[in-house]
Amino acid sequence: MENKKLNRMIPIHFPNLESTYFEEISWQEGENTGSHVIYGDVLTPYIVECIENKNENEIKKIFDFIEEILSFNDKYAEEVVTLSIFESILYLFDNNRYILDIIGQKSEEILNELYKF
Repeated sequence: MENKKLNRMIPIHFPNLESTYFEEISWQEGENTGSHVIYGDVLTPYIVECIENKNENEIKKIFDFIEEILSFNDKYAEEVVTLSIFESILYLFDNNRYILDIIGQKSEEILNELYKF
């Protein structure tokens, strides 16, 4: 999957992140900025904020979005989710076990792999 296509999914699914998204890409390579950067710098901090504030509705929406990305069965998209999102927030699952009831099957498989390491 191309960076541009993967990146554009963020402001489409999360209009509240649109200004953060455009600010991030404005000083880089535009919408062709690497998805690891965009997901790591735009979506991941938002996930942390939602988990810390226990905003369960938004957390559910986020993990549904992640499942949608993983359903593409695209190696690059899966790598972005694994390395730029899940590795960064892995510690949050320990103190917020309720999230495990919210995540989808593909997310759970990735988390299980990360916990093995």
